[in-house]
Amino acid sequence: MGQSTPILFNDRHILPGGRIPLRIPVGDSLNTLVFALKHGLPLGVCMAESHAQRQHVDIGTFIEIEDYTRSQEDGCLVITARGTARFAIQAFNQQHNEMLFATVRPLPRWPDCQVDKQSEPLVERLQSMFDRHPELQKMHRESEFSNLTWLCQRWLELLPLPTHEKQQLMANSSCVATRDYLLSMMQEPH
Repeated sequence: MGQSTPILFNDRHILPGGRIPLRIPVGDSLNTLVFALKHGLPLGVCMAESHAQRQHVDIGTFIEIEDYTRSQEDGCLVITARGTARFAIQAFNQQHNEMLFATVRPLPRWPDCQVDKQSEPLVERLQSMFDRHPELQKMHRESEFSNLTWLCQRWLELLPLPTHEKQQLMANSSCVATRDYLLSMMQEPH
């Protein structure tokens, strides 16, 4: 038996230990956020590239809101979300006021894993990316470059992979398949 969780959709994944800014436009998403906060409900975020794809998402992440501000450009609420735990979606259901909820089952954390010699390119390239994009480093104040699980989760958040590929990797019980996938991508000529 799962728990009913309000769901927000985003064009990016967030995973446990990750921090990303999420834009919450006025309307259904903002109503869902307010409802969750008002009732003390855990809030879930799922990635979907289109509205039609939402019903085909299998994995999401519970988040905590660390900060928020209002965008001067378009009035959207921009929250800083921190991923806390993954969940599997059993079913979606629409609630009053067009809010979307899902029946979810929490998934175990990927176990921490030390970076080995083979995985060092993942560290080097992510550190390089953080150096080139200080805003990424700022979002991840507590970097864990020696933890392969943390590295793989950050790569999944950052790489522009199709949602179904990310969903398959996120569904695994550890970071090993993601590590292998990432290393094979880095070895292919571009």
